[in-house]
Order: sequence, then C-alpha cells, then structure tokens
Amino acid sequence: MITSFQQLFREITIYGKQRIVIAGGEDPEALKAVKASFENGFGKGVLVGNKNKIEDSLMELGYQDRAFIENIVSAREEEKAYIAIEEVKNGGILLKGKINTASLMSAVLHKEKGLRTDDFISNVFVFEDRREKQSRLILLSDGGINIKPDLKAMVAIIKNAVKVAHKLGIENPKVALLAAVETVNPDMEETLQASIITRMYQRGQIENCIIDGPLALDNAISEFAAEKKGIDSPVAGKADILIVPNIACGNIFGKSIMYYTDFPEGNVVVGARVPIMIPSRADKSEGKLNSIALSILCSR
Repeated sequence: MITSFQQLFREITIYGKQRIVIAGGEDPEALKAVKASFENGFGKGVLVGNKNKIEDSLMELGYQDRAFIENIVSAREEEKAYIAIEEVKNGGILLKGKINTASLMSAVLHKEKGLRTDDFISNVFVFEDRREKQSRLILLSDGGINIKPDLKAMVAIIKNAVKVAHKLGIENPKVALLAAVETVNPDMEETLQASIITRMYQRGQIENCIIDGPLALDNAISEFAAEKKGIDSPVAGKADILIVPNIACGNIFGKSIMYYTDFPEGNVVVGARVPIMIPSRADKSEGKLNSIALSILCSR
C-alpha cells in the first residue's frame, strides 16, 4: 500500500518518463512541476500554447537545460485545449496550465473531439495525513466537477474514488459519507442520501469497499471522537475515503487542507480516456507534481 507521495514517486518510476501534456504551457508553476517530474524520473513535458510566452516563462525560471521538454506545440488561445487533447490522444496525461478550467473541460467533454467515455467523470483529491507517526493517504471526492450530485451520481463518485484507492493499494477502502451529524435528519438532505447509499452497500449494490454514513467529519477520521459519541462502525475513525455532499463542501475542505496544514496533496479527474489535472491557478508546483504522479498511477 502506498502511504505517501514520496513513496508514490518511487513506485511509478518503473513506467519510465510519461508524457505530460500541458494545455497552456506558459504557466510557470506547471513548468516547475513538469521539470521536477523529469528529475524524479517519471515525467516529460509537451507544452501547448504561445511559443514566445512559453520561451519567456522558461527564461524567467532560468531553465537553460530543456531536457525535460519533449516538444513545444504552438497554439492560439482558442486552440490550446483541442490541440492539447489531440496530443494526449497519442499518449500521456493532461495538465491544465494557463487556460480557463471551463474552456478545458468543455473541450474534454466534446462528443467528437474530446476525451469522453461512457464512464462518469469526477475529481478525486488525495492528501497525506500526517497526524500520526505513520502517514497515510486519504481520498476526498468530489470537490471539483459535480456541483450537487444526485443519488445516482453520488454512487458513481464513490465508485471512482474506490478505483483510485485500489490503485494506491488500499484493497478494501473504508468510505465515509460526510454530513454535519451522524444521525438521519429529514431536514438535512445529505443525511437521507447517505443512509440510502449505506443501505445499498449493505445489500451488495456497491462492492469492493466498506461504506457507512452519515458521519460527521470528526467521527469519520478520529477513533477518539467516534468512541466518545458511541458510534459502532467499521468506518468511523478509520476512513480512507471521504465523500462530501456537494462541490462547495469538497472545495472548501480541500483548500483548507492546502492552506491550513503542511499535508502534501494532489488531485486527479478520472472517468475520461486519460487522467486530467485541473489545478487552481493559485496552486503551487508541489501540488501539481503530486497530481502528476497520482495521474500517472491512475493511467496504468
């Protein structure tokens, strides 16, 4: 089982240097991340964008040695997404650089030109929990794609997160369906949804994981809190996957991890033909590097 991003870096070097196609290769933080992936032995960049601006960014970063770059592909602003998608169809993973997320995802979801499959698309955020002596990776979904998923979408989000957990070597991940409370309240829609999904799991409709909910966050991740509240559950205090009820909860939770802790983090969009990374423009290169490693793992 992979328990840290550094371990993940070591594990994926067996695949060699994978193509990382950047839509909007002018972005300095994305360039830093790709260069770091090359130095760690698992990545090489294909930069799609304005060639002059890409060269300017490389010069500003002081990157004289261009060994980490496989190719620079010239593209006008309105063409970046589709040209990057064509590049990634020849192999590799897709990283958002200096381009609007909506523009990139619109191209990804295009019926003819994009990367759609019959699978459901969702975002999986992964962070390295360092509260104990032995770190471990915890998954969070979905804080990046699906705004307010209904029951069918929520089940698909869980299944996608479970697949990523399996890639990380978590054989039977414990899934916590998060809410503000651990009891079913008719006035709180997410508690009703969580109770239905838990019942579906108990009847064998969702497999290869252990599900319980609703659970408040403290009960999901703290055995002390679960014990104090008298919660008897195979998931409480031991959750590997945290499922949030909507994008607002997931986005706030993820950014709280990023800005209030020193926990390494990364994320990947799964369900398309290739893994996709849509980091925020404010995300630093370290998180993008972790996302690259996670995406390479998910592409295997």
